[in-house]
Amino acid sequence: MKNIRCLTNNPMVIDRGLPFVDAMPGSSVVELFRAVRKEIMGGYRLITHPLTGSMGPDRNPYKSIMLAGIPGKVDPRSLEIIERAIGFAEGFTETEMHSNWDSSTLKDFQLIDMDFIKEYLNGSEEPFL
Repeated sequence: MKNIRCLTNNPMVIDRGLPFVDAMPGSSVVELFRAVRKEIMGGYRLITHPLTGSMGPDRNPYKSIMLAGIPGKVDPRSLEIIERAIGFAEGFTETEMHSNWDSSTLKDFQLIDMDFIKEYLNGSEEPFL
């Protein structure tokens, strides 16, 4: 049986308390992507793309990424996608990645991120990739 996991730094997703959510509160998007890469190296594959939506990691500080797998074999496609996402995110300056958003805007960003994985949070296991 495949394990479904979600790595996230999004408080709105974390607060749902779901057992397959691996909370990374306070982590940057780059740190989250690196953690996802480590899981891929352990045999998980991407279900959702790390760069979903039109808001890049310089605009939305929250990211939730769904993974599935049986630890062991590395999925080359998932590894390539996450490596490119890391390179893309690392291309932004520290200032670009850390804007001073108000709490209302941060809540909006959390909701936008959660919307991309809502089917999985509600029990769907069909992969996007």
